Amino acid sequence: MRTVAEAIAYIHSRPKGGQKESLERMHALLNRLGNPEKILPPAIHVTGTNGKGSVATMSSNILQSAGLHTGLFISPFITDFRERIQVDNKMIASEDLLSVTQDVADILIDLDRELAPDIPTEFEVLTAIMFTFFARQDLDALVIEVGIGGLLDSTNVMPNARVAVITSVGLDHQALLGPTIADIARQKAGIIHKNMPVVIGQISSEALSVIKEHASNVIVGQLGEFKPGLPGEYQIVNTATAVAAVRAFDERIPDSAIIHGLASTRFPARFELLNKNLMIDGAHNAQGLHALYKALINSYPTGKIHLIIGSLMDKNVTDSFSEILAQNRFAITLVPFTGPNGRHSLNIEATAKKYPVGTAVNWQTALRQSDADLTVLTGSLYFVSKVREEYAK
Repeated sequence: MRTVAEAIAYIHSRPKGGQKESLERMHALLNRLGNPEKILPPAIHVTGTNGKGSVATMSSNILQSAGLHTGLFISPFITDFRERIQVDNKMIASEDLLSVTQDVADILIDLDRELAPDIPTEFEVLTAIMFTFFARQDLDALVIEVGIGGLLDSTNVMPNARVAVITSVGLDHQALLGPTIADIARQKAGIIHKNMPVVIGQISSEALSVIKEHASNVIVGQLGEFKPGLPGEYQIVNTATAVAAVRAFDERIPDSAIIHGLASTRFPARFELLNKNLMIDGAHNAQGLHALYKALINSYPTGKIHLIIGSLMDKNVTDSFSEILAQNRFAITLVPFTGPNGRHSLNIEATAKKYPVGTAVNWQTALRQSDADLTVLTGSLYFVSKVREEYAK
């Protein structure tokens, strides 16, 4: 591979899932790479149905403001693939991503042959690239966001994980994580090791009881102690969770670093205004859409609000529709969206028969037809990423 585009294409060409749910492929790949995960600095490991990207980004910024050379791993990206791997708030350089991807790809030539047909997946390869890159930097701290779940996530191999963070537990990815809140909580609690402190966000009693089976020290952040690092009412909890996480990581972190780190945080597609009448937000499931709805009511107490939603079929966004549509000043229009790897859109026709919502052939048409005081494009993060990219042209 000669360009970063070819490196990214190689990563995307990997299998999207494994033939069995385990960490065997990940351990085999890391072993061939010399186990870079074993020489990484201490980490804050962040999982959750919603909020983990915001909490991870705020935590990283606070650590950096405290003078710690900090690596950050998040997913998915919004505007540039390289957002997923950052050092001190700067994306991995194109030449570094190309170089490390080539190194991992070289190892995979033989390993794929040995493990076939169950070869390392796209996210496992990306995780290995991230670990390898971070191991080559002189870092003091890491903030690592889980991909899906926790217990069998490819990031869950770090011997130096110091703090576990569980931002929220909702019904999402049920085919992989299980059908109930307790099942999903059990998967997320899988990142808890060696009696490490566990910081939680807004967690139901059902999920909390499962987490406490795995944790002897559960910490809840103090709401309102600091100005939220990102806009939106739901970021109040995320901010408190991030602050609690960095304090559990290093109790010497001063308030001045927390204030500066929060103030410097930027995260696209979270309650982000593209202009005064147009917002984007990655509320990709029912829990996220409920949080967005509450934040909109709080921030925009009057006026018509129009939600244009591009959601994937395997998400449960419709569970929040009745609550939202009970407010006469809210309207919803559904638009088709094909996700990565051909993942199917929400069944718009069937949903429109069940709920009093509109439909449009695409988000551009829905936006042109909107006469609301505020129009919000939301749903899959992949959808709002496309919107943001096209709107910027």
